[in-house]
Amino acid sequence: MSLTRRQLLGAGTTGLAAAGLSGLHLPAATGSTSSSSTQLTGGRFPGDPGRGFLYYGASVAWHRPLPALEHRLRRPLSVHRSYFDPDEARDLHARVEDDRRNRRLPHVSIKPPGDWADVAKGRRDRWLHRLIEPLRSSRVPVFLTIHHEPEDNAGGPGMGPRDFVAMQERAIRVARANAPNVTVIPVLQHWTFDPRRNLHPGRWVVPSTKVFGVDIYNPWSPTNGLEWRHFGDKLDEVRRWSGHRPIAVAEFGCRRDPDKPGRAARWMYNAFEYARHNNVVSLSYFNSDNSRHESWELYGGREEAFARNLRRGCVARIPS
Repeated sequence: MSLTRRQLLGAGTTGLAAAGLSGLHLPAATGSTSSSSTQLTGGRFPGDPGRGFLYYGASVAWHRPLPALEHRLRRPLSVHRSYFDPDEARDLHARVEDDRRNRRLPHVSIKPPGDWADVAKGRRDRWLHRLIEPLRSSRVPVFLTIHHEPEDNAGGPGMGPRDFVAMQERAIRVARANAPNVTVIPVLQHWTFDPRRNLHPGRWVVPSTKVFGVDIYNPWSPTNGLEWRHFGDKLDEVRRWSGHRPIAVAEFGCRRDPDKPGRAARWMYNAFEYARHNNVVSLSYFNSDNSRHESWELYGGREEAFARNLRRGCVARIPS
């Protein structure tokens, strides 16, 4: 994408009419916030929610306060996605602390200074250590992504798939030695794994990562003419490359269909169900109103479906 994630979350002015939930059979919400309170140690990675459980949440546009969203949802997010520029490590640390206080799993993304080869070869170790080491003091699980969706910026010296993988491996080693509560999660785009594109996704796969990260969107809109894609179909294309590792869906999204009320809400529910039964441990909605082809933002039927999912008993929480 030509815009950064921070710009996408901060831009746009469209408020869309809600899609209804008539005829949609959603499960009743449980009375408890969750039935899985994770532990820092043990499991497949720090904060592993266990089989059949997952963290569920979203990103939030800077101009739409998180407390207002959580008030409408009637509970805090289970995972909170946020994005930072290379010189914003202190802001990232502050966000992690705020998420910790509210029992949200922090999944934070940051762009590196310089190119990937610089980080991989240790030329940015001061930056890397100052980013990772303070996260140990949070004493809760932290998901950290360094250069989300790298495919958009690949090309040129020091910016190839091998450089990206080497950068991730170095970050994983630094986290393991200095902040064992941090899981470094490289996050790729689904289209890299689309077999119709023949893009050789193995070049981007990081061998040492404990959690496999990906973004999955239904690309359809009322105006773009693209195919309506089910979440499960796209996830299956990714799972072939995940090596049976747990998966963090760092962004997912679906636009409303004005001609079929409830269709997008049903997509949201089906995505949740498929995720929790297919080794997805974190599912985070890209809650942005910036798009050329209608908004991703949670409103109406999609927000109601999201809220119902968030109240499910299989939604995990980090320890208090």
